[in-house]
Amino acid sequence: KPAKRLSTDSTNSHEGATAGEISALEEAFRKFAVHGDTRATGKEMHGKNWSKLCKDCHVIDGKNVTTTDVDIVFSKIKGKSCRTITFDQFKEALQELSKKRFKGKSEEEALQEMYKLIEGKGPVISGVT
Repeated sequence: KPAKRLSTDSTNSHEGATAGEISALEEAFRKFAVHGDTRATGKEMHGKNWSKLCKDCHVIDGKNVTTTDVDIVFSKIKGKSCRTITFDQFKEALQELSKKRFKGKSEEEALQEMYKLIEGKGPVISGVT
């Protein structure tokens, strides 16, 4: 019996490790992906939630990056017939935007700055009474 208990403990701790491996960036992606959509799984993000993420996390600064830029990048990254982007496409889109948002920095630095803006954040709910 103790051997059995040990094996269940090890599987539980393993599950904990995989759950803990979700990066702060992916967690933010999931929070925004399910925002406002009861059927969303958190694996894909709609354009509306993508632009909300960009607004709430201050990716859009009004000078270098505007709402139009955000929409254009989204359209460019997603598939022709798709209306959503995956987490990998999301990272691709952030890379595109980071070049615009942090012009003076190297691509790698710009991307790190972009991740810092988004990591650990969730949708801001405003105007709700």
